[in-house]
Amino acid sequence: MFKQIADAIKISYHQETPAERWKRMLPGVLFGALTATVFVWVSSFINLLFFPDLHLAVNWVSLLTSWVEFGVALALAGAIVGWFTETYSGIIWGGLVLTVLQLVWNMIASLMGGGSAALTLQSFITFLPLIAASVLLAGAMRVAINRQIFVNRQEDPVIRQRLFAQLIGIVLVVGLIPGVFSRYGTSSEATLRSLNQNLQGYATDPYFQWRYPFAKFPALKDHFGQDYRLYVYLSTYEAGSMDVTIRFEDGYSITCLVPTDSGSGVFLQVCSEGTSLKTP
Repeated sequence: MFKQIADAIKISYHQETPAERWKRMLPGVLFGALTATVFVWVSSFINLLFFPDLHLAVNWVSLLTSWVEFGVALALAGAIVGWFTETYSGIIWGGLVLTVLQLVWNMIASLMGGGSAALTLQSFITFLPLIAASVLLAGAMRVAINRQIFVNRQEDPVIRQRLFAQLIGIVLVVGLIPGVFSRYGTSSEATLRSLNQNLQGYATDPYFQWRYPFAKFPALKDHFGQDYRLYVYLSTYEAGSMDVTIRFEDGYSITCLVPTDSGSGVFLQVCSEGTSLKTP
């Protein structure tokens, strides 16, 4: 089997010159980077726009890091999608590369964050849906690349500019749609609303003493009543949970594991002082 794969790659390598491949690879790199840019920025701000009353904030370091990571990953995938002479080969291999990159990143993030074995296993359980989505994205990239080649062949500059503008619009939509779907679902929204209500109504909350790990972090109690901001991340420690950093106006921060199905019963017991969750 490995010999057949090697022979297929060898045959594909000699089908075109590097210059001919570059005409497809360059648009693939640019379209991949543009798609990643739209996705990262939209997904980072969509919840702030939809839920302005939840005291949400953006972690700029995390945003810029994600921008670089997604940009490099999709640019690489775009180059691979464009490298292959045949459209279907580019789509399949590009989709596989995207899948592998996503799985590797999920595993690294889980292991570095002290994630549970169940969360690491979940990365493999979602392999088939992930590869299907990756192939679809690779297919969209190849369609955009082929369209760009068609646009470049137009002799009339007015037609060429109009078609290019339409193509860029389509690429923007490809990045916009998954970014919009990053909006919090019903359970996550309900949990964050409950957390805000607990933080603001602490004075009359009969369960106040049990909602937070005051025994471990006695300084936390002195910060209630201050203004605060919430930084929310998908948890790398436990599936179906969020890592939520509560940052008070004087700079004191605490990060807690919050199950997305907590609803009104938010009790924060797995926490760490600072902006990241440190688990045993």
